[in-house]
Amino acid sequence: MSDVKPVKVYFVSAMFFFIGVFGAYGSLKSYIDYFIKNDIISFSFPLGIFIFSLPLFLWLSYLMIISGYRKQNGKLKWKAKPNNKITNSLAAIAIFGIVFSFFFSFYVEYDLTSRGYVKCHKKSIHAPTKYIVSKDMCE
Repeated sequence: MSDVKPVKVYFVSAMFFFIGVFGAYGSLKSYIDYFIKNDIISFSFPLGIFIFSLPLFLWLSYLMIISGYRKQNGKLKWKAKPNNKITNSLAAIAIFGIVFSFFFSFYVEYDLTSRGYVKCHKKSIHAPTKYIVSKDMCE
């Protein structure tokens, strides 16, 4: 890490932050659409994970900012250790989110199809599944 410039560390930290925030926004929007039962609901396993992994993304972003700041100011005399209790707790929340989202995505599919929603054809294998009220609304 001695040859990495603090600007690169700040850039990667900002990327972690924005990926986490925008992913959590999409995830939260999908959960809200499902619970409100909107006419168009987009949901998938990866979308469900982001809301639970947001604290871990923000923590990693914070650690990288602190690391870049300390490197920039030449305060790398002693090694910075992240708080293991916080890191383990946030990792546990993220792992819970993975397990919860995995089973919840199956439940969403079962619940919405039993309520009469129709699944639209996905343009990509990575795209979220779109559930709609009538087949005419598919694009």
